[in-house]
Amino acid sequence: MKSEFLQRVIGHIDLDYFYAQVEEVENPALKERPVIVCVFSGRTEDRGVVSTANYVARGFGVRSGMPIVNAKKLLQGKDPAVIRMNHEKYEVVSTRIMDALSEKVDVLEPTGIDEAFFDVTASTSGDFERARTAAMGIKEAILSTEHLTASVGLGRSKAVAKLGSDLAKPGGLKVVLPEQTKDFLGPLAVEKLYGVGPKGASLLKGAHISTIGQLAGADPQELEKLFGKKLSVYLLEASKGNDSDPVRGDLEPTQFSRIVTLKEDTTDVEEILSQLETGVGHVHEKLSSSGKSFRTLTAIGILTDLSTKTKSKTYETPVSDEESIRGGLAELFDEMSAVSDKQFRRVGVRVSGFTDARDQKSLSDFLQA
Repeated sequence: MKSEFLQRVIGHIDLDYFYAQVEEVENPALKERPVIVCVFSGRTEDRGVVSTANYVARGFGVRSGMPIVNAKKLLQGKDPAVIRMNHEKYEVVSTRIMDALSEKVDVLEPTGIDEAFFDVTASTSGDFERARTAAMGIKEAILSTEHLTASVGLGRSKAVAKLGSDLAKPGGLKVVLPEQTKDFLGPLAVEKLYGVGPKGASLLKGAHISTIGQLAGADPQELEKLFGKKLSVYLLEASKGNDSDPVRGDLEPTQFSRIVTLKEDTTDVEEILSQLETGVGHVHEKLSSSGKSFRTLTAIGILTDLSTKTKSKTYETPVSDEESIRGGLAELFDEMSAVSDKQFRRVGVRVSGFTDARDQKSLSDFLQA
């Protein structure tokens, strides 16, 4: 039977309090303390907002988007760890997880650095019990390789899967069988529905619609007056768990990367490059098949203490040949090794800053010209 005639099995995965959890993995001593990862916007240490907080901090009332000064007041005397957000570090971890996840599901659609939708309809033949087993395997793989917990929801649509992962936090798995969908959705607050923002929730509550069940029974014409035809149709379908929005795996890539585990911890650049050769080949193959060239090359190093280091260089003109990748990595890893007091356990390569110039010359050709 072809997969398009099967009952869809859609998943949503959310890496729990991702930024703060990455910091806890890098420094296990933080796990018992309130941890807030912050975006600083001014000259003082109190200007800015909380990007994310671990569950210890949340227990004292700290929330994402809260001004740092307010969070510090709530955590006064609690020995908090206030950490500046390091997006590059978190992106490296995210890329590793998404790359591994893409090999375990039929279709993957990342929707942020810490979450993604996935479709496992074909590989499970539409069987939710098989999907449950697959989801548990995904969670266990992330825990064993990255030491991070993730929450997963499974359902017959994106909206149901997203609600499932929300309710599974932290670190759980929520499976909503097709026959359970109506009862699962009905009592939930309407603002929890995927795609309903604060403004939409306000409009719905103004129309005396406060639960998803009430939204499912709403007058389509009245909803169209509030939201227009396209959005009102989506809201009605999503509230019934019937939205047919597919998991999209064909979104334009913004980077290609590959990370490998070294046979032995080392800072020897020649050994690093030798073992990273398969990664370079993988990235070059991706560039060739997509017809893309890149401007930015990044060397990635995960040290023996699990901290992540990166170093990048940007070419004046886009390149796509293996020679440019290898030469750039040699330079970058040489610089990283010179300043590191720890050995590398895992290493990687990332290219970004794409152009679509299929006939781009190599860097050496450009310099000779």
